[in-house]
Amino acid sequence: MLVSKKNYMNDKLDHSRYVAHFDMLGFKNAAVRNLDEAWGALCDLKSAMDKILRMAIKDISSKEVIADRVRAYIFSDSILVFTFSNKPEDLKAILILTSHLFSDSLASCVPLRGGISFGKFYVDLEQHLFCGIPFVQAYQIAERAQWLGIVVHDSVAKNYFDEPCKPTSGEAHVLVQWDVPIKPSGQKKHWVINWPHIFKHSFNKPAPITTEEFYQAFESLFGSYDELEKGAKIKYVNTVEFVNWSLDR
Repeated sequence: MLVSKKNYMNDKLDHSRYVAHFDMLGFKNAAVRNLDEAWGALCDLKSAMDKILRMAIKDISSKEVIADRVRAYIFSDSILVFTFSNKPEDLKAILILTSHLFSDSLASCVPLRGGISFGKFYVDLEQHLFCGIPFVQAYQIAERAQWLGIVVHDSVAKNYFDEPCKPTSGEAHVLVQWDVPIKPSGQKKHWVINWPHIFKHSFNKPAPITTEEFYQAFESLFGSYDELEKGAKIKYVNTVEFVNWSLDR
């Protein structure tokens, strides 16, 4: 089912999927500053991705191993994740797995930002060809965001809150709306994954957390916080603002 026919115009299959794009912030500068550290960060990112895909996380309702519903590929400092189909189980799978990927990458001192979208996405695994509007949308909403986080396209949020994928009480705060800082300046209200709330047990101190405290994990890769360019600093400032808001709810 994943390997699409070459004559897509005559293909009757429904290629609607959930698609996520992630990239590592500051990778080019990190590679120039210290290639060994940058390579180590990439290896850690790949290890985090592989670990998540091996985890036997099960959907509460279906008891199905959710990693079986997605595929993921890494290209240098970028990650592509997509689902097998457009079922509610696929949506829950990509939300859960991308949340874990984001959290585990931060724990490995690798800063990520990502986006998730939905739509027709063609896949040919034999030739490693991938094409579709949701991939472009996921890349764009992630790349414009000036923070470490996961922005969710409105199409994904609509499906998440509609029946039969309506979240349970325990999932009520997985997606929240936030005024995401975007390029070149300003903010835009987006649905985002509320990762600080999901992984609040991972923080070693209660809110409020300072930007300098949050950034300490990334010093070996990018240098001291004071040495960062203004554009890089603001991403961490914006991230910590969201973290403190989420943890304080």
